[in-house]
Amino acid sequence: MAAFKLFNILALASVALLALQSGPTSVNALTTDRSHVARYARGHEVVAAAKRKRDATSSSGRCKPKSTTITSTTTSPYDNSTPTSSWSSSSPDSSPYTPASSSSVSVYVSQTPTPTPTPTPTPTPASTGSSSGKKWGLGWPNGDTDYLSTFAARPNVGFIYTWSPYLPTNIYGLKGIPMLWGYDQISDFQSLVVAGYANYVLGMNEPNEPSQSNMSPSDGASLWQQYINPLKDQGYYLVSPACTNDQTGLDWMAGFFQDCSGCHIDAVAFHFYGTDAQAFITYATQLHNTYNLPIWVTEFADQSFSGGAQATQDEVYAFAGTVANFVDSTSWFEVAFPFGVMSNLQGVNTANSLLAGDNTPTSLAYEYFG
Repeated sequence: MAAFKLFNILALASVALLALQSGPTSVNALTTDRSHVARYARGHEVVAAAKRKRDATSSSGRCKPKSTTITSTTTSPYDNSTPTSSWSSSSPDSSPYTPASSSSVSVYVSQTPTPTPTPTPTPTPASTGSSSGKKWGLGWPNGDTDYLSTFAARPNVGFIYTWSPYLPTNIYGLKGIPMLWGYDQISDFQSLVVAGYANYVLGMNEPNEPSQSNMSPSDGASLWQQYINPLKDQGYYLVSPACTNDQTGLDWMAGFFQDCSGCHIDAVAFHFYGTDAQAFITYATQLHNTYNLPIWVTEFADQSFSGGAQATQDEVYAFAGTVANFVDSTSWFEVAFPFGVMSNLQGVNTANSLLAGDNTPTSLAYEYFG
């Protein structure tokens, strides 16, 4: 009897051990979770993770979107291997960062500012970025729609991107810009972004944000070197990853430039959400003075994420006027993409809407796009 009880105990222990070994494994640290990104529109509504097929009959070689829905979580390890760590800034301050005066040429990499050496990217003449003279672009998560033509026809609009490697089938003469959003888009990016597909490319989307492309500066540099840097030899103009306008964004960008030794970077991109247009100007100037490269802003809005009151419609118009005058009059500021040309701004002050209910430009859109 004792032997029988001992046998039962050993059997139960074996089952328990097997259950522990076969239980759920931890999710990859660089999995992109877009299910709760109210601040930056869930990877930007429909496009960021959408998988679309090539339009085999299109003479333009561009892609036609699928009508499939997006899953909220996507796992696609970079280079078929498991990244070693997730990005977590040593400076968790999420409040809008107020840079030093515009004459400063240092990027600060800690809460107690200490300057880092100025990086040495390989620049391209500023005229390459916006040779048409049109400095405004559409962040377009709306796929193939007839009303794209209305926005594309505005006199100041020269560019379009979709938070993905894909572009609408017809971009009405605009300059299309594919993006390598993050790890989950590598396969699509590789198959689409080849010589002749476009002339510009955007780096990763808010890699300093855990809810966005989420990677360390060194991993971002590796991604850039493997998939984006070679496009320079195919005639592409390479625009850096775009970080948020806070301390973590500055930290990440400084680390990226330090780790991306020998990289081709033609322009530096950023995102800006705040209610002070002068802070936008100061931040952009800081980036330009630090990296000595042309500047792009690929998302911005008059939006408070610090818990304060949101801007009124009149204040949004005033913000837009100041920013537009700065962009249009500053030679090193190449392209600006206001947020957002979409029906649901998902957490961003709706006074910033650029798309009216009847799918025409709002009066604010005319302020930017002419």
